[in-house]
Amino acid sequence: MPAQPDNALDLDALHDGIRGSIAAAFPDLATVEDYREDRRSLPLPAVLIELVDMEPDPDLDAGTEQLGVVLRFELQIVIGFRAPNAKREIRKLAAALAQHVNGQRWGQRVGPARVTDITREDFAPELDKYEVWRIEFEQTGAIGNSVWTNDGTTPREVLTSWSPEVGPAHVAAYRAVSTPMSFANWFGISGHWTEPGEWLDAILIGSGE
Repeated sequence: MPAQPDNALDLDALHDGIRGSIAAAFPDLATVEDYREDRRSLPLPAVLIELVDMEPDPDLDAGTEQLGVVLRFELQIVIGFRAPNAKREIRKLAAALAQHVNGQRWGQRVGPARVTDITREDFAPELDKYEVWRIEFEQTGAIGNSVWTNDGTTPREVLTSWSPEVGPAHVAAYRAVSTPMSFANWFGISGHWTEPGEWLDAILIGSGE
């Protein structure tokens, strides 16, 4: 049995994946950066990337003890206001970029991106000399390592016993289950059917390989 895949979120790789994908899909962009501090002397056209929120979501709990989150990103699209047909061109670029973003996983262990807003940016005073639009998108991810990530050990034997004869004190009551396991093997061992409050316990014995 192969080891379970590691689905832990890698934020560095996710940022790099977003930057690389946008730069490759839009080679005419002069700048594709995240968290750029100097925004008053930008090589244009530019796309500026920022992760603005990570909202924990209990509905994303998969029983792995990881923290399921909704990641919210903003992309600011910037062109010079003196560019030919600047107002039309920036809207065309915003539409094309939003279409590229939607559904993307960026080669990372995240859910598909869902574009939630495509709008003019009116709240960026440091970019008041440019035409600026904003794309917002979100996708899900899991922070931390899964407790179920294993080393790939293959079980070689499955032993079962019915309650109350379960646990270390009742080892002799456990019986081997044949492989492949059938309905009769699992639920009808020797014609046994469950009574109210009764349950089946199983032990997996690893091969050590």
